[in-house]
Amino acid sequence: MNIQIHSDNLELTSEFKELIHQKLTLKLDQLLSDFPNDQKTAVVHLAKDKYDHFTANFDMNLPGKNGHIFAKNTHINLLSAIIGIREQIEKQIKKYKSELVNYSLG
Repeated sequence: MNIQIHSDNLELTSEFKELIHQKLTLKLDQLLSDFPNDQKTAVVHLAKDKYDHFTANFDMNLPGKNGHIFAKNTHINLLSAIIGIREQIEKQIKKYKSELVNYSLG
């Protein structure tokens, strides 16, 4: 899985990029193991506001009519914001995959 990371008002260290890889990429790769790697590209946008709250956005397009996956979470802790979007993404991907199965059976 290829995840592009963009940030505003925030410096991303290599340790933090590795943390994103562990918390997002590995888990999503497991959920999307049926799809080729060229279809598993996402953009993560991280930002820090003037109140020191972190916002994480995730955007991904998968094949099919309902293949747009988007999640946004704001939290005072950056790791919590990332985990929050991962949980939202997992729900959306599971729903997407169940719709694909139901469509192919119908």
